[in-house]
Amino acid sequence: MAHPLEEVIRSAEGFLLIGDSSEDRFPAFSYNAYTQAKKKFFCLDLGGLKESRGPTQGGKVYSTMEEIPAEGRGDLAIIWMLPRSATKGVELAQQFGAKKVWFSFKTGHADAVAKAKELGLQVVEVGRCPVYYMDEQPGVCRAHTLLVKLSGTYGRPAVDDADPNRREVY
Repeated sequence: MAHPLEEVIRSAEGFLLIGDSSEDRFPAFSYNAYTQAKKKFFCLDLGGLKESRGPTQGGKVYSTMEEIPAEGRGDLAIIWMLPRSATKGVELAQQFGAKKVWFSFKTGHADAVAKAKELGLQVVEVGRCPVYYMDEQPGVCRAHTLLVKLSGTYGRPAVDDADPNRREVY
C-alpha cells in the first residue's frame, strides 16, 4: 500500500516552493529534484533571488507573489524556511491560493502550524522532505530516501503538528 504522502506530492502540479535565501534556506536540492522530475512548480524566494542556485543553476525564481503567474497554480505549498519565519510562509501560501501546506524538515513551528490551521489550510506534513515520496529523484535524494526507508520512518503516518522534541531529519 502506498503512503498517503506519495499521492500528495506525486499529484501536485503548479505547487509553490517557498524559501528564504537571506536566512540560508533556499531549497536548492528540492528545486533540482522537481526540475529533473519535470514537475510544474513555482519557487518563491523571500531573500530576493531571481535564479536558482545549487545543482540546477539559473532556473526561474520569483521574489514576490505578484510575479507568479495566476494560471497553472496548484493547491499545495511547500515551506522551506526557518521555523521562526514559517508563519510568513503560511500567509504566502494562502495568498498563492494553496489549500494544503507541507512543512519540509527543520521548518515546522507550532505558531506556523497553528496559523495554517486557523487559515483553513490542511497541514499534510511537518518534518519530512516531499522528495522522499516522489517517483523520480536525483542520486543524493535517492540515497537519503533509502536511508529513511531503512530506518523505518518512511512509512510512519503523516504528522500535522510541530513537536519540538521530534527529530525531523530522518
